[in-house]
Amino acid sequence: MRQLSFFLIAIALITGCADLNKQSQLTAIDQMQTTLDSLEKVVKANEIDTIAALRVATNTLELRIKNYYDSDTINIELGKKMNAFKSMRRRLNPLGRSYSTLNRGIIEQRKQLKNLKTDIEQGNGKRNEYDTYIAHEKGKIIQLKSILTAYIKEKYSTMSTFNKLYPELNAFSLEQMEKYNRKRNRNLN
Repeated sequence: MRQLSFFLIAIALITGCADLNKQSQLTAIDQMQTTLDSLEKVVKANEIDTIAALRVATNTLELRIKNYYDSDTINIELGKKMNAFKSMRRRLNPLGRSYSTLNRGIIEQRKQLKNLKTDIEQGNGKRNEYDTYIAHEKGKIIQLKSILTAYIKEKYSTMSTFNKLYPELNAFSLEQMEKYNRKRNRNLN
């Protein structure tokens, strides 16, 4: 009888400890889900919704200058601005890819957390590995935060360069195109 009592007490203690651990694991997952929600809001708030239009505008501007700018002298200031503009244009595609990576990562992470939470709630899989799985998922969220930080920094730098240079270079390119067309029309008459 004593052995049975001891055995039942041991089971009760083990079950009680497992329930305590289970609750802390579920709380950790809830916190990660909240973090994902916050990350998603920041990603959506920093979307460059006109990235395709920006690419078209930058390419058109560069082609206009390439086709219509004709000078006998070297304009160092214009060269610096064009180099900065071309560098900014080259960063648009990686920005688009980073944005897509963030969206996919958040969706995948949300699914992983949901599956892990279900497993913990139902006691499925290797219970002794739950803490390892949670740590792994936390690492993925830290990685998403890092990608998001780099994306926001690059976005602001790129958009700042675009907003600073595009109006001036666009006006210059249109002016060069008009000069070229006037000269061509005079030669045709």
